[in-house]
Amino acid sequence: MTQPLSSEPLKAFLNTIRVGEVRTGRVISIEDREVLVELDGLPGPGKAVGCIPHGDLTRKATGHPSEVVSIGQQLTFEVIGVDWQRERVWASAAACEDPALRAFLLGLRRGATHQGQVASVHNFGVLVNLDGEPDQCTGFIRLPELSWRTFDHPADVVTAGQRVVGEIIDVDTRRGQVQLSLKALQEDPLLPFADQAGRVTTGRVTKLIPFGAFVRIADGIEGLVHNTEFRDEPVEEPGQIVSEGDEITVRIVEVDLVRRRLTLSARNLPQSGKRSI
Repeated sequence: MTQPLSSEPLKAFLNTIRVGEVRTGRVISIEDREVLVELDGLPGPGKAVGCIPHGDLTRKATGHPSEVVSIGQQLTFEVIGVDWQRERVWASAAACEDPALRAFLLGLRRGATHQGQVASVHNFGVLVNLDGEPDQCTGFIRLPELSWRTFDHPADVVTAGQRVVGEIIDVDTRRGQVQLSLKALQEDPLLPFADQAGRVTTGRVTKLIPFGAFVRIADGIEGLVHNTEFRDEPVEEPGQIVSEGDEITVRIVEVDLVRRRLTLSARNLPQSGKRSI
């Protein structure tokens, strides 16, 4: 049995390893939660150990790691980290199990735009068949990346079969997934209001909460009228003053582009609705 390297030679070898690069090695141990491999390419005696977590063995659904690999099997894997304290390498075989898919993913870059066709729409996000991908659905759009505007279900924004263009915000070789953002290519509807503090406009009450009411003043733009901003007299809860669906006159108090917050006030403004504020 080969002996582990002494600390200094092992550290020197680990210093040559880079996250994201592809390495090979032989399976030397199979546990319930991980597989250990002896990395190839080490000059001299001893061994350098790599650890592949169960979830990084394959993208296919499996039970025990022994269903996927066997002792002595040669594996190709991507380096995902170096554990300097334990002096071992963390690796993902799943990132290398489909060479065509890996080549496609490595050909993409964050910030670039890419087109595709919506494969399916779910309450957790949207799956997209990207142009040029191998025989596998790789695109995914998280709900916050669909639109600046509020919606009840992602099907309100896109539908299956629709062509979409998005900005690539992440490429994950381990999961075989490309995260897209449609919102990144849309104009932020809050920007035109950035210098509108003091402007008086009308809006519709969309939601009541214990400390105030949300009012939509434009498509995709909602602001909060705090209970202290309805009138000079104290208001315990907004239902005393307005109801959902009411149209009221408000003044833009503050526009916070960083936190994406719009502060509104209805104090000392004439109202034409059913109730007088």
